[in-house]
Amino acid sequence: MFANGIISDLMQQYRTAKMDYLKALIEKDEQGKINQLKKIIVLGEQLNKDVTPDKKKLEILEARGNKNPTPPRKLESATPIVQNSKSSSSSSSSNDLYYSIKSVYTSNNTVIVDFNVDINEKDIRFFELNQNPIHKDVFDINGYFKDAGPTKLAINGIDRIAIGQYKPDVLRIVLSDKKNLNTSYTVSKNQIIISVNEASIKKDEDIYTPSKTNNEVSKTNEVPASNENNAGQNIDLENPIRSMETQGDKILVKFNKSYYKRDVQFVRYKNASNYENVFNIKGKYKYTGPTKLTIDGVDKIVVSDSGSNEVKIRIINNYNQKVNYVLNDKELTITTFPKDQSSSKTKDTTNTKPAAVAAPQPRIMNKTIVIDPGHGGDDAGAVGPNKRYEKVINLNVSKNLYSLLKQRGYKVYLTRSNDTFIKVMNRTVLANEKNADLFISVHTNSVPKEKAHEISGIETFFLSPARNERAKRVAALENKSDIREMSNSSKDVFLESLNRPRITASHKLAIDVQAGILQSTRSKYKDINDSGVREGPFWVLVGAQMPSILVELGYVSHPTESKRLYDKSYQQLLANGIANGVDSYFSKNP
Repeated sequence: MFANGIISDLMQQYRTAKMDYLKALIEKDEQGKINQLKKIIVLGEQLNKDVTPDKKKLEILEARGNKNPTPPRKLESATPIVQNSKSSSSSSSSNDLYYSIKSVYTSNNTVIVDFNVDINEKDIRFFELNQNPIHKDVFDINGYFKDAGPTKLAINGIDRIAIGQYKPDVLRIVLSDKKNLNTSYTVSKNQIIISVNEASIKKDEDIYTPSKTNNEVSKTNEVPASNENNAGQNIDLENPIRSMETQGDKILVKFNKSYYKRDVQFVRYKNASNYENVFNIKGKYKYTGPTKLTIDGVDKIVVSDSGSNEVKIRIINNYNQKVNYVLNDKELTITTFPKDQSSSKTKDTTNTKPAAVAAPQPRIMNKTIVIDPGHGGDDAGAVGPNKRYEKVINLNVSKNLYSLLKQRGYKVYLTRSNDTFIKVMNRTVLANEKNADLFISVHTNSVPKEKAHEISGIETFFLSPARNERAKRVAALENKSDIREMSNSSKDVFLESLNRPRITASHKLAIDVQAGILQSTRSKYKDINDSGVREGPFWVLVGAQMPSILVELGYVSHPTESKRLYDKSYQQLLANGIANGVDSYFSKNP
């Protein structure tokens, strides 16, 4: 008889296997279905469940396949593998069970991965990514590590070591540094050791360490003091941010250590009649109070502390000023452009047309977003008064959002760019292929005619079992075009088993996007109803392997709201609100 803790872990593994089987079913992944059914059978037998139907399914799938579907390691043992259990499992070859990775930790210049099962060279894949100026050594390791989320890895002299469950059965470890690290690995019976050549690690003098007092500063940590003796300039030798000053049309921010893209976040806002270009810079600067920055042609530059370990620079103007920035190791250069360069004017022309306003300078971003305009083609979605179609609203807002996010420096893709129909189960395929950071599905709500005058408002959903009748109603409306070969009980099992970090991330994204839309639309329409952030079983979000949300822009059935939803200026407000929500999400979750 198993202890209660082991039974609980087995149940979690069983539910996860059920969820992954249903995902494979949705994606028509034949080999995936076979692999997950094998897990379900082994775990189900240990939990005294009737697995006869699962065995029959497995027989049918194996008979159908042309290739031998048996994985390299057969399930030879019925002994459960549970992390931190005292019983030895190294002799078992059941690495198809979850929790096959026992622990991950660092020692000196190595990362050590211990397994509960035997492994070989085929269980690790290594590749390099050169994302100038950052070099990354990536290790994909077959296995599941229960504590991947809370585990923190660090080696002195390496900028960052990230660990995460990249796939249900693949753990990813990434070593990132400005220098090209020289790494190697060895594989033993149940252990992988990733080693970093000591010569490729930064020496102590390359690493910034805060000084103990104003007068005790190591010379190796100092930035050359050229051009830093200007009268009135405050130089901070203790904190990461060294100095701030203006030179002509530029703001120069210097640092006491190397800075990277992740340390500087840039967003652009429109507040009332003003435009703001905002830089959030990680690190402290003790002279934010007395620092006064001015540039000719800029209405105001505000420097302030933003949180306990961040400094904010706000460039405020009454027109949409073009701003560019370059981050070069220990210096950030922000360049502002005068009004006559932000909007081109023709000179001495007779037959030429006025030039268009220059697009905002994009940021340097490494974030990918996939936008899904709901419905399309024969599937019109909801239909409002005067034949106002949901599919039209969704596409127009999505195109506006696409343009805004591109201007802000994101990589953006649309699941459809015209009036075509895409099966719901295929809408997340693009997001997964592009390894997107976010998936946003854009929709418009509706209610029956008898309630059309009563209900309006904006709401944002993330994937989860519906908690109330309203969420169930909206989900049923959006899901009706999605025909799945699943029973209601299977769907319930799938949704109830959702318990992953991406659900929490999706919830955070939904909160930020909902707030962004309300702020943007209420700048013109004060009567916009906030229908809140809700959980719902939307099948379009099921296959997404990243934080994902479904936005309901309003009710096309409502007489007043449907007119707004068809108005181009209102569609732009909606798109701007979603884009601001995305910026807000990444500013807190880089």
